[in-house]
Amino acid sequence: MITGISFSYANNSMNTRGLQLLGLDNVYDMTNFNIPICDKNSADGKVPQSVDHFMNVLERAKILVFAIPECTAHYGAGFKNAMDWLICASNFNADLGQDGPFFNKPIYIITFTPSHKNAGGRHFDMTKHLLEDKMGGVVYNSFVKHRGWEECVPGNYKWLDKERVEILNTTMPEVIERKTDMLDQPNVWIDQYNIWNNQWRK
Repeated sequence: MITGISFSYANNSMNTRGLQLLGLDNVYDMTNFNIPICDKNSADGKVPQSVDHFMNVLERAKILVFAIPECTAHYGAGFKNAMDWLICASNFNADLGQDGPFFNKPIYIITFTPSHKNAGGRHFDMTKHLLEDKMGGVVYNSFVKHRGWEECVPGNYKWLDKERVEILNTTMPEVIERKTDMLDQPNVWIDQYNIWNNQWRK
């Protein structure tokens, strides 16, 4: 199952509409999950039900296509907020993404933009670093689709033919065994947090 996630909260999002032109099995955006601003300060792994729903969607997917708006020459706040909640759910990433919902899973990054050139992909290096080095995913490729106001229109599936073919022909990565030497790390972090937090309760 190939699932697209648009990290936009806009009802008229170009990134959501662009994903719909790719012909994926499922397309979601942030309005489907209603995830609050991350306010977590404990490594206990407890997250809101909306975050659990988001994680379940990620876990069920075989391949993920992330449409990430570029804002102020960086990835948008919706993406960062969602990733922050995943970090919280994994006990502040105590095992470096190994228990995350897209560990060792193929991910494609795409940005749809009305710009004609020189915009849309400036966040790709940081996004790839976050998804791979922090979250354990496997970024296969990154795309920028320019001229969105002209090209991102109903029925223009041809605009995304090249990307669609590449995604549909994805070769799955080899299975990676989880590192057992990090299994106890979440409990260590929870204990450390409780010791620190209790000092402020006196």
